[in-house]
Amino acid sequence: MKKCIPWIGLTLLAVIVVAFIVNLLLVISIPNAIMEVTITKKFNYPSNQWIFSPPATAASTDVIRPSADLLYSILCYDVSQHPLRVTANLSEYSSISGFSMNSDNFFVIDDNQAKSNPIEVVLVAKGMTYKDPTGKAYVIMAPSTRGILMIGAVVTSQADLPNLTQIQKQATAELIQ
Repeated sequence: MKKCIPWIGLTLLAVIVVAFIVNLLLVISIPNAIMEVTITKKFNYPSNQWIFSPPATAASTDVIRPSADLLYSILCYDVSQHPLRVTANLSEYSSISGFSMNSDNFFVIDDNQAKSNPIEVVLVAKGMTYKDPTGKAYVIMAPSTRGILMIGAVVTSQADLPNLTQIQKQATAELIQ
């Protein structure tokens, strides 16, 4: 009977180790797979170009679980070759956010935190160096070379929508050569 106990202990240890490794691989790979599908199949937007969504409705699916009181602008970024400069006017109660390929939210700047309006953000990949000559831009290192930037602006009333739409369409994006 005592000879079975080490065998059971080793089997149990092997099962735990395999379960831990499988769990770790799933935790790492699933968010990346979801973002890949989101960028390439769901959005299928051109890289480094703002897409201005209309106000969200019950049928909206561009943003997962969209808020009906937010106006969204979305950009699928790719900084694998060059830094990306984005500028955007932030209206009251708005923010710009970055999401890496593992779906982590790696920065948020809202209208109260912005150093200037329009806000300037330069997104760089790991290992790239960039010094902003103006000192006005937020230089942010993206944890992945691809991901999503999103601006959400609160629509306080339907009367504000034309003005917010105009502000939304002033956002720009350009690769820095």
